Amino acid sequence: MKIQIYCRSFAPAVGGMEKLMEVLAMQFHREGHDIAVVTETEGSADLPYPVHRRPGFARYLSLCRDSDIILTAPLSMRRILPQALSRRPIVAAPPDPFVWTNRKERIAAAIKWWASARVDNIVPSRYMATRFARATVIMNPYDEETFHLPPPGSPREGILFVGRLDARKGVSLLVEAFAKIAARQPQAHLTIVGDGDERDAIAVQITGRGLVDRVTLAGTLRGHALVSEMQRHAIMVVPSITEEPFGIVALEGLACGCRMVIARSGGLPEAVGPFALTFARGDADDLAARLIEALGEREPPSPESVSRHLQQFRPAVIARQYLEVLRSAAA
Repeated sequence: MKIQIYCRSFAPAVGGMEKLMEVLAMQFHREGHDIAVVTETEGSADLPYPVHRRPGFARYLSLCRDSDIILTAPLSMRRILPQALSRRPIVAAPPDPFVWTNRKERIAAAIKWWASARVDNIVPSRYMATRFARATVIMNPYDEETFHLPPPGSPREGILFVGRLDARKGVSLLVEAFAKIAARQPQAHLTIVGDGDERDAIAVQITGRGLVDRVTLAGTLRGHALVSEMQRHAIMVVPSITEEPFGIVALEGLACGCRMVIARSGGLPEAVGPFALTFARGDADDLAARLIEALGEREPPSPESVSRHLQQFRPAVIARQYLEVLRSAAA
């Protein structure tokens, strides 16, 4: 099957949807399908399938017509028209519910809502399925070849955050919660991996709370460097203050053996199942209490039980589920 994947942001860009589509494209390629990725992201990445970056209207229409089916993540105002004109079946994989903060975004969201009701949608959680018509729930995969347990007996300590530094991800909330426990836990250290618009504000907050020696802003890490951070930390926190559609980063933390502490936010609890401590979204006091609990925990979930939970998120398993939907739509 000739599958075109449209992903607005793609490698070398970093993010949940970028990683999801890269993992799926690789798995489709391994199973013998003819894959072409189209993206608005400039740059380059060493991948075994073609990536077309910012093609013009005519070129993109040609790419659509050369496909058996289009997997679009997400529906794009810029690309809806050529996709429709190609008369190829379209399956959408919306990364989150359509939201808006101004009139222009509201109009775009209304058009996308109209379009999404006329195509098949693949969503990663039951939470997301309540936001879309014609929705099939297929949870997101994690990269099992990259994210795995460290050697037995490896030392682990400290608290870790991995993600974009923007207001929605709750990093400021995490720093506030850490400040509440810092005096009672003098050996605890917080590492923040990632970058974004909130970095300067977070740095000011850390300084203001007197935590310069207790909190490290590590910047963006990828590949082995990122895995090493996950493998050496005991606890990983996903403190999102808005509803998360899913939570691939939580799966990656679980796979690396971190004790997960997550906000009760959207699809996050569906990703981790019973293998995380949870706190009320946006509640720094509740997060601080869960951090104290995790730091003092003597019997965390066994690696064997976590491994069994993660089996359902293996790329091959998820890719087969996607292919079932794509074949049905293309029939």
